[in-house]
Amino acid sequence: METYRTEEEQVEAIKRWWRENGKSTVFGIALALAIVFGWKGWQGHQQTQAGEASAMFDDLLIADAAVQRDGSSLATAQHLANTLTDQFSGLSYGQFAALFKAKYAVKSSDYETAITELEWVLAQRPSAQIKAQAEIRLAQVFYAQKEYDKALAYLSKLASTGYAAEAAELEGDVAFAQKDNAAALAAYQRARSLARQQEAPVNNAMLELKINDLSAAQVAVEGAK
Repeated sequence: METYRTEEEQVEAIKRWWRENGKSTVFGIALALAIVFGWKGWQGHQQTQAGEASAMFDDLLIADAAVQRDGSSLATAQHLANTLTDQFSGLSYGQFAALFKAKYAVKSSDYETAITELEWVLAQRPSAQIKAQAEIRLAQVFYAQKEYDKALAYLSKLASTGYAAEAAELEGDVAFAQKDNAAALAAYQRARSLARQQEAPVNNAMLELKINDLSAAQVAVEGAK
């Protein structure tokens, strides 16, 4: 009888617990299932979006190659880039597309549009690689506009990126434009040193010419003293 009474009490305890907690338990299970299936649905949507963006970006690369080759397909390239930035701003494809838009704007001397596109890229919180590309291009645009302080502000952020050598050379260009030949030469020499440290060093003939010219000018000035 003691065992029966204990089992009966256990059953009653289970019934009582279910009356008190059953609804919240069912709700918790339902919520967990909704989260799981919602997550899987979101992942599927993301994969679909990534596939569409990737295919469109491939088309953009083909159109851009034609633009670089003979100037054709510019309208197609711009349309694809606009679509990518409009529909896939959260993906790297959309952010890279904005870099193309900025490039086309610079080619037509529309620097304000280029700046807008590049600042938009930075506002998307892109990957470190895309961020560095946007920053070096902003520095180049501001240099072209003779906004040297703004150019240097972006260049200062690139010392530890893959654009360090390019940034140092542009720092030299800014210094040269400001008639500070000593600072320009130092920046160019730093750029050469950084370029030689890269995994695939590039022979920059223009950089060498800048160094040689300024070195010769420096020797001439010292010899005249």
